[in-house]
Amino acid sequence: MKKIVLSLTAACAMFAATDAQVVDFYSQMLGEGVKVSVTGRKPAAGGIEAITVNLSNGEVSQDEVIFAKDDLLFPDIIDLKEHKSYLQDIKNEITMKNISKAYKNEKKENIITLGSDSKKPTIVMFSDPECPYCRAELDRIEATLKESNVNVILTPVHDVSSLQKSFLIYKDAASAKTDSDKIQILRKYYASDYTVADGAVSEENVKTMDELRKKYAAAGVRSVPYIVNLSDLQK
Repeated sequence: MKKIVLSLTAACAMFAATDAQVVDFYSQMLGEGVKVSVTGRKPAAGGIEAITVNLSNGEVSQDEVIFAKDDLLFPDIIDLKEHKSYLQDIKNEITMKNISKAYKNEKKENIITLGSDSKKPTIVMFSDPECPYCRAELDRIEATLKESNVNVILTPVHDVSSLQKSFLIYKDAASAKTDSDKIQILRKYYASDYTVADGAVSEENVKTMDELRKKYAAAGVRSVPYIVNLSDLQK
């Protein structure tokens, strides 16, 4: 009996920060209009628990991580011996899981495939036609294709013109027959001096592209180029 009582006491101490307490903590900081819910808990280190919290305002949803032990909350745990941040590791796990879920349900027309060599690995590249670093990736795409196949998804972080260019890329790429044709299309719209003609892309087309980028932004793709291995998304 003594052992059972001691075990229960230890368990209560470890999980002293209840879901309700965590929700109340975030709600007080964020105010009305944001729905807060605890979506996961797991042991981290030294008796500290990692708690995943989902924040949603009805349009945008994102996951945050906080650490708890007894009545204390911590923004992160830094392991000096291993030189790692528990927060970053867990956020990376969450991001990969969320991107995987979105990617597995993605429409084929939103994935521009380059390369089809089954002996090579495949990378998924989230990109923006107005991003200078994405242009640099495109400049060396032939070299990249020697090592791996590439699946491109356009998730612009820039303004409306980048969404317009993304729509035009998908539109033209839909009828492209070869990798060379697709690369030529990408380079046409990625060119720094390319300007979208007035009326070439409707507001509805822009909205469609905006929904695509918001979906992956919510999953964790908030900067580009963002590159992951396809094998990691298929786990």
